[in-house]
Amino acid sequence: RLQLIIFTRRYRSRRTTHFRMAERYGIIVTLKVKEGKMEELLELSKGHFLRQHDGREPNATLASIVMPLPDDPNTIRYFEQWVSKEDYELHSNHENLQFFFGKAGPLLDGAPVIVEAPMIHYAK
Repeated sequence: RLQLIIFTRRYRSRRTTHFRMAERYGIIVTLKVKEGKMEELLELSKGHFLRQHDGREPNATLASIVMPLPDDPNTIRYFEQWVSKEDYELHSNHENLQFFFGKAGPLLDGAPVIVEAPMIHYAK
């Protein structure tokens, strides 16, 4: 069973139902976590994404934490999205990310695996 925690900026409309499509840029991050350190990493992750979407990182539009699966309990994944590749590049050097990895680094069992790509985003 897959569980997600999603952080996003919501689009408001006077209509109750609407669909949007937009070109975006995003990443999928896979982190291997040391045994017994998942809860600590989850709390650091939540703080990171809350800061990312409170206005400190312009044009960050969405972040999801894909919770560990039963057959892989020490692996966590993130899905993150920005308006453009340039916005993502700003994130890559942002103090929020540096702070996160400064705290999270000792909890990880290896380097993060990051896949980045343009994407088409749909939202209701």
